[in-house]
Amino acid sequence: MRKVCGLLPALGLFIGISQTATAAETTRVASSFDEGNPFDFHFGVGYDYEFKKAAILREWSDGQTNWIARDLLYRQQRHTVLPRMEIGLYKDIAIYAMLPVVVSDSRNYSFDQEADPCVYSDQVNASNPVATCVNHDNSTTIRDGIIPRDGFDATNTGNPYGNYGGSDTSLIFNGPVRRGIDQLYGGLKIGVLNQDRLSHMPNWVIGLEGRFAVGKPMTFSRDITNEDPAGNHRVGRGTHELGLWTALSRRYRFLDPFFTAYWYKGIRAGNTEFRNFSSLGSQTKINPQSTIGVSFGTEIVPFERKAKHQKFAIELRGLAQLKYNGRGYSEAWELFSDSPALVGTNDPTASCNATNVVQYAKQNPEDPDYITNSGETGCVRFNGITDLQDFATFGFRGGINANLSKYATLQFGATATTDTRHFITSASRGKADAVAGGDPMRVDAGTSEVNPVRRDVIDNVGRRYLVDDVWSVMGYFRFLLTF
Repeated sequence: MRKVCGLLPALGLFIGISQTATAAETTRVASSFDEGNPFDFHFGVGYDYEFKKAAILREWSDGQTNWIARDLLYRQQRHTVLPRMEIGLYKDIAIYAMLPVVVSDSRNYSFDQEADPCVYSDQVNASNPVATCVNHDNSTTIRDGIIPRDGFDATNTGNPYGNYGGSDTSLIFNGPVRRGIDQLYGGLKIGVLNQDRLSHMPNWVIGLEGRFAVGKPMTFSRDITNEDPAGNHRVGRGTHELGLWTALSRRYRFLDPFFTAYWYKGIRAGNTEFRNFSSLGSQTKINPQSTIGVSFGTEIVPFERKAKHQKFAIELRGLAQLKYNGRGYSEAWELFSDSPALVGTNDPTASCNATNVVQYAKQNPEDPDYITNSGETGCVRFNGITDLQDFATFGFRGGINANLSKYATLQFGATATTDTRHFITSASRGKADAVAGGDPMRVDAGTSEVNPVRRDVIDNVGRRYLVDDVWSVMGYFRFLLTF
């Protein structure tokens, strides 16, 4: 009996496999103990290539009015291999697992010079009253010392500083190449309704899924000249996700429309950079963001030979997702991580004169021991993780699902998504009423009312960071063998 592979969409819904002939890919479940089919075991491998681009913007304030100014462009390329398996436990009941392996993940940042005409700050005049492009002289990220004026190249471990100081360069920060494992996916799926068993009913599948942090969390350090830190090359986020998903479909002639919905709760793992400083201050967010989403679409089946277990289907899918209520590795986290401009203290009642550290770092930009050598040993480095504003993702996927034979399935296609504009640095000041006897309308400095993960240089109104024009394109390929 024919079995076909499910697909893991870009927004994270793990889709199943099935013995049934009429179900769409979204509602297929490996099924055992059926007549003539005592046991189902499916094994497959997939490959994803993702390219992502985003504009990094910054609030700008003159003390009276706030503007949004373009600053940097972010680009990321990621190659991932996805081995997976599914085992039918009983009729329309299966367990599944997948272990995405990141083969390569590279990121870089350049000045935003995409405007036409391109006007820099020293070219502003009556006919061009506003600068439209960014360079070393008007980048707010360089102005605040978040990155060195001449940039940083983490791929050049012998000489990472001073490679991007030329007036003709747009690249300003090159991140390290990362590879490894982030999470292990595992879950249970149940086919509640099956159109093959009850022809007047739709296919309906529900699933329970856990995504468990198995890789060490990624970190970033600029101290790479003497020894390149292992954390600079990891891809783990140190987060678990637990959730539910469901899918519905119903085949009618050559159309197989479907609908899916899912929800995942983000939870920080034991080994994580999502640190909890609530005992020291009024930290308002601790865990990573959670996710809720839907997708809908149809398979169009122009060709099918049931006797030979062959089918050719065109899949068209729209999708929407919301990320909410948490912290995360933003598009700019490597810029923030280990930046001298973001040193602080995780204990708001402790002493840390960040100004001395920043001044020392400006005078000694290549000194990795800027805290110790500045004399402010009470300060700590920033790990780059920030409080994120809730945001939505919308996208479209088109692909081909082909059953080559009774035992082999091939899928390939592409997904394009975009995110809504959102703040990536939005930590609150804290809780004004956390200390008895204090001002109930104001967070009192130097007390446990202060949010210990807040950094004024990026979290103050007028200095916050945003991302906009976020586009991601992912090409995918899946091959499955069924037994």
